[in-house]
Amino acid sequence: MLKVLHIRNFALMADLTVDFDKGLTVITGETGAGKSMVVEAIAALCGDRMDDISIRSGKDFAEITGVFDIKPALVHRLKKSGIEIEQDLIIRRKIERGKRQYSFINDQLISLGLLRDLAQEMVDLIGQYENQSLFFPKNHLVLLDAYAGLADLKSQYTNNFREFRSLQNRLASLLETIKQKDEKIDYLKYQINEIEKTDLKPDEEGQLDLEKNLLLSSEKRSVLSQEIVTTLYEGEGSVIENLFKVKESLDELSGFDPNLTELKERLENAISTIDDIYRELNSYHNKIEFSQERLDYVLERLEVVNKIKKKYGKTIDEIKGYLGGIKNELTLIETKDEEIEKINGALNGLEKKVIVQAENLSLKRRKFISPLKKKILELLAHLGMEKADFDIRINEKHLEEDGKDEVEFYISTNPGEELKPLRRVASGGEISRITLCLKTILSEVDKIPTMIFDEVDIGIGGRIAEAVGDLLAMVSKGHQVVCVTHLPQITMFADNHILVKKEVKDKETFANIIKLDDAMRKLEIARMLGGKEITKKTMAHAAEILQKGKQK
Repeated sequence: MLKVLHIRNFALMADLTVDFDKGLTVITGETGAGKSMVVEAIAALCGDRMDDISIRSGKDFAEITGVFDIKPALVHRLKKSGIEIEQDLIIRRKIERGKRQYSFINDQLISLGLLRDLAQEMVDLIGQYENQSLFFPKNHLVLLDAYAGLADLKSQYTNNFREFRSLQNRLASLLETIKQKDEKIDYLKYQINEIEKTDLKPDEEGQLDLEKNLLLSSEKRSVLSQEIVTTLYEGEGSVIENLFKVKESLDELSGFDPNLTELKERLENAISTIDDIYRELNSYHNKIEFSQERLDYVLERLEVVNKIKKKYGKTIDEIKGYLGGIKNELTLIETKDEEIEKINGALNGLEKKVIVQAENLSLKRRKFISPLKKKILELLAHLGMEKADFDIRINEKHLEEDGKDEVEFYISTNPGEELKPLRRVASGGEISRITLCLKTILSEVDKIPTMIFDEVDIGIGGRIAEAVGDLLAMVSKGHQVVCVTHLPQITMFADNHILVKKEVKDKETFANIIKLDDAMRKLEIARMLGGKEITKKTMAHAAEILQKGKQK
């Protein structure tokens, strides 16, 4: 159940908080006051997209927060998603202008998909779209299944059917492969042989590139290393020769000043280091050699590696991965006859199971058609369509995810007219009433705690409006019902009354939300009856309507 709704910078609403209670809550207000904004805010909490246009002018963001009682069944689902719930479930939606939108549950960021899944079990939002959904026959089957309580049976069938279809697709793929069996096997074997024959080693390409560069630079390296050796040690006036002269002078100098002993040691270390460098470079120089034969081998090997890379992967690791994949593919092709036999066996058993389950679904659906039709006709009569005729027709089709049945609602709204598909006959007002009938019936079997009705009073008035209000009050005995209306005949049934009022302050327009007490309710119903001019007569009529509602 929705307990609290807090709205900030959403459309005309700056900073508003409204408490919701059990029973039937009506939302009223003058045309354009912002009644539907409340529904839009709740819809946003249920996962509807929010756009920049929803943000109040002059503000950078809009935020909507809803506090809900938590159903025990949802606690487990939330824990699986890593969300801990102690008492209330707090849903928050936020959109920043020109940026992304965010969804939170108890201040933990969640995906919009998860929010929508959870909201489906918390709030049933019935508006213009819901009414229009009755024009689509595929939804008629959904409604029949919901009334018949076939969710578990249908879920079992759907899972088996999907597995059946998956196996059929796998079998078709294998059979197609058989047509190209020999050619495919030869091609895979050729690829495997070509890759394995190269005997690629990890990091081989890098090592080959290094060796190629060393071979190509052997002459230059020989010249440079010889120059260094000569300069350091072997040439006339070499570095080592000059350092020994320096050492002799420093030895003599330190004899006069013992404080130079440390410098003497450092010079001796430098001479030792130069000597080591000379020996290593001399050894390096002596080992430099050029082999045209080795260079040719390295270049040819690099060419082989590059050729394989162009065909099978950008790196040696990718090539190894590709090799593993085609080996597996070859194994599957060579053993596919055995797999085909297994799939055929599984398909035979699964097909029989799916057919039996589809038939069982169909029998149960047909069993519930008559009682559902009877209830709909009773409620339509209650809503002023006593001369309407209604039928639920079921036809067989090829097996699909929802079974083997096609279901469509037929209606005749006037005596003597033949029954025709609902999508081709009903007006907006009639569709609203049929939707209300179905929701009333389904409310007896579903477990969704909160139902929001918007535009349920399209095209009705007078006695019919009173009947709609009576029906909403009946549904509210087992559900929290929130209804946006402009009709006093519906308003009189409310347990709670919320007024949305538009005000202008400092050249800014605000939509304000007010919870009405009995005295304020009488004034609002008088306004709904008489418009801007409220007389003693309309006030008396409003009081009479309120009293009548309390007696219901």
